[in-house]
Amino acid sequence: MIDKSLKYENKDGLNQAISWLLKSENLERLKNNKGLVKQLTKIKALPSSVRLYLRNLAGVTDKITEDFFSKGELAEIKKRVAEAKANKSMGDAAISGLTNIGTGRDNIIGYQLDKGKLSLAKAFTDEATNIDMTLGQATFSTDDKGNIKIVDTHNFFPSQGGGTIYDDKEHFPQRKKFTSVVPHRDTHDEYNEKLQDPETPDEEKEWYKNFKKIMPDESVSFTTPESDKQLLKRAKKALEEGDIDPSKYARIVAGLQQGEGIPIELNIGKITQEDKLEANPNFAEYLAYDTEKVGIPTLIKNQARKYIK
Repeated sequence: MIDKSLKYENKDGLNQAISWLLKSENLERLKNNKGLVKQLTKIKALPSSVRLYLRNLAGVTDKITEDFFSKGELAEIKKRVAEAKANKSMGDAAISGLTNIGTGRDNIIGYQLDKGKLSLAKAFTDEATNIDMTLGQATFSTDDKGNIKIVDTHNFFPSQGGGTIYDDKEHFPQRKKFTSVVPHRDTHDEYNEKLQDPETPDEEKEWYKNFKKIMPDESVSFTTPESDKQLLKRAKKALEEGDIDPSKYARIVAGLQQGEGIPIELNIGKITQEDKLEANPNFAEYLAYDTEKVGIPTLIKNQARKYIK
């Protein structure tokens, strides 16, 4: 859950305030005000995902470290790494959540999506959803002292802004393409001229009409990609009609604004055996019942049994 140490008494009011802040006209103001965005995004009562959206929007690309996050947010991140490392201890890849792992990739934490699709409202009420919207997929490594470093880049696919994982009424499609035709003499134009010619007999016109139906139009065509201005206009309309979530709109706008994204580098300390047991119930069962029959000591098995749910 959201870090109780923040003691924000009216999360509904805060949610409404952020929804107001993420309106299209206010985002336009924030785009050119890096100083205000830097100050605003220091407030840890706001979910990390919202704060990073705003930074990306304004082009504030200072590196993010563990100091940026609340205790609850860091705990959720550490839990994901512990789950991944528990998987590694069971002989699987060190991966947690939904990831695009590719061939041979390892040490990745991904989307949990435990509460369904992502939305601004869920970011305020569920820490896992907030971290899904903050990191998405991040990699981690372990140094020679056992400390964990997490590396990610907070950025967006510009024209789609989060794909289908957002809890929106209507999916916002990728950048559209408009088809234009270059007419030439091997198309229906020739038949149309005959149809419009007053000298053409009626029976011939009928023949040309039927011929158009069976003959393909072989016009030369080309596609023109939707401009940023057209894309933003379509996204703004979708937001105003309630078809997309405000945070998804912010992603679309920020995606068009961003350069290389915001670097994230977190040092979250060590992952203990207890951390892995608590984060991954399958690991607790694996040890408690000595799944591989390797002769796990009784002390370790008894410790694991305490974490079986």
